[in-house]
Amino acid sequence: MTVEHNGIDVVVVGGGIAGASAAANLVLNGLSVVLLEKQETYQDIVRGEWIAPWGLREAQTLGVEEAFGLGGAWEIREWTQWDETVAPAEAETVDMTRFVPGVGGPMSFPHHEVCALMAEQAEDDGAEVVMGAQRVRVTAGTIPEVRWTHAGQEHLAKPRIVIGATGRGCTVGRQVGVSMATSVHHWGGGLRVTGLDDWPMDVQAMGTEDEKMFMVFPQGDGNARLYINFPTANRKLYQGPEGERRFIADFELASLPDRGKAVYGAAKPIGPLKLWPSVAMFPEQPIVLDGVVLVGDEAGNADTVLGTGLSCSLRDTRAVCEVLTGGDDWSPAAFEGYLAERKFRMDRLHFGAGIIAKLHCEFGPVAAERRRRARELMADNFAASVTGLLNMVPPEDVPEFGFSEFFAERLFRERA
Repeated sequence: MTVEHNGIDVVVVGGGIAGASAAANLVLNGLSVVLLEKQETYQDIVRGEWIAPWGLREAQTLGVEEAFGLGGAWEIREWTQWDETVAPAEAETVDMTRFVPGVGGPMSFPHHEVCALMAEQAEDDGAEVVMGAQRVRVTAGTIPEVRWTHAGQEHLAKPRIVIGATGRGCTVGRQVGVSMATSVHHWGGGLRVTGLDDWPMDVQAMGTEDEKMFMVFPQGDGNARLYINFPTANRKLYQGPEGERRFIADFELASLPDRGKAVYGAAKPIGPLKLWPSVAMFPEQPIVLDGVVLVGDEAGNADTVLGTGLSCSLRDTRAVCEVLTGGDDWSPAAFEGYLAERKFRMDRLHFGAGIIAKLHCEFGPVAAERRRRARELMADNFAASVTGLLNMVPPEDVPEFGFSEFFAERLFRERA
């Protein structure tokens, strides 16, 4: 026997940042919502633990910013860009608190804990939150259908609309006929650690040395998320039982102060090590259909090296929620503004991610010389670093000239 859920306005499939924030906002605005999440309890998925100031502004607009604070979000105030082409003492440091008034610097946080709090907020306000929802099947249409299994019981809902927010797995998208073109520039890995008592907790590290683009994102109290991006050919480097040890040991870097001893000499794993291809995804069909709208990574994403995935997810959610709470027209035509803004935004983010990946995630003597020249150009002319603003401010606020082939050619040419 199938349990039918009647009178539902919205079914949200996927309880990550995008889906949980959508459910929390929609139920707060008086809509009936079912949130389906496949995990029984939220687990550490490693990625998605840094959010830009402009993404935090989106969280404020949605009314979910408290989940970040209660979930352990830690403000990072400074960003130091280390590199093998400069001495550690000469590495440039940027004050990240000045870009978005009223927000401060970016936040680093345990993703799974924030998701759990957002889902709890949605449930407390009246949403039906189903953890451990399995075999979710979505059928698009003017009266869409969502079927799922929970605790051995079949369920069916016919909401007014379905929000697909299942991330890079694209479960809903694939079911309703949205395929993705993909490109992979490099691979990445991440590990949450503790013991970094000698690392300044208000400073994030990013840099490139040898065949590693490394990152340290503090999370307070000596905790941090470590990341390394590396060539696709090295994708097996950190596999196996000694992978965590090798991963931490690779933070012994000449470009860091004291060769990185505050990291490699002290870090103790407190989460899983996960590795992944750094995939950029481009939807090949419309992400809005009759009865279905896709948000977050399920709607396509830029290379993760840019760090704007969560900010984009919250922007998507905010735009879609504004349509759903702003009137009775939930047809595909009502989302034209969302689609137009998202295309503009993603075009800029893909372009910016390509520049960052070419500068910092390509390796060897030629790439190092390219970074050295680009650093000199940026030092002489601040405008040359304009794409770096994408980590801080919304894409529409970045000057247009930073998204031209002329700009890229000038940045990468052999002679500055």
